[in-house]
Amino acid sequence: MKTLRLTAMGLIALVAVSVAAQDMAKPDTPKKTAVSWSAKTFQLIGKVSDDGTSLVEEATHRVWHIENLSKLKGYEGQRAMLRGHLALDANIIQVLSIKSMVGYTTNWADSAFRK
Repeated sequence: MKTLRLTAMGLIALVAVSVAAQDMAKPDTPKKTAVSWSAKTFQLIGKVSDDGTSLVEEATHRVWHIENLSKLKGYEGQRAMLRGHLALDANIIQVLSIKSMVGYTTNWADSAFRK
């Protein structure tokens, strides 16, 4: 009977120690806060950064970080119009579509403008 009690107490102690060790082994990773996305889609015009991770809006010079970077591949360093959902509290945009805003210049000496 004594061996049964000792075995049961040993198992309880072993389980308690292993549970405590698992709690201590958890790394202190920062918890991601829930981002509240706007239900409405917005349009932003600005310059995409050279590394393609952010957009500087022309109107307010506000920096928006891009949620889905694969959409901006090939538009690095260019002026673009982005449509997407915004997280206003975190300055993040989830891009739905992108359009390059190429500026054309007019040459008045061109043959198209001669009479």
